[in-house]
Amino acid sequence: METLLIIVLAILFLILVSIRTIRNLKWVRFGEAFGKQGEELLGDYHYLTEQGITCRVEQGLPTGKLLKPLAKNLDDRVALFVHRDDAAKARELLK
Repeated sequence: METLLIIVLAILFLILVSIRTIRNLKWVRFGEAFGKQGEELLGDYHYLTEQGITCRVEQGLPTGKLLKPLAKNLDDRVALFVHRDDAAKARELLK
């Protein structure tokens, strides 16, 4: 019975990792910065969305609650991601 549970958990883990990996392959990171430079990336994000580019921003570190105390000084991190289909057009717009 324990072996079956381990197999089921392993399969569930592989499914979740696969889904996350496939979802992340749709995005291209256009930049990552801290502080003032992060504000510039937010400006790029607003400009690109106004131009119809599909993009998203991550702020802070995507860490779990256990690691948050260790990452206090990394809370001002900004990362800009553009959908892979719009990456070429976004590069042209940001030149």
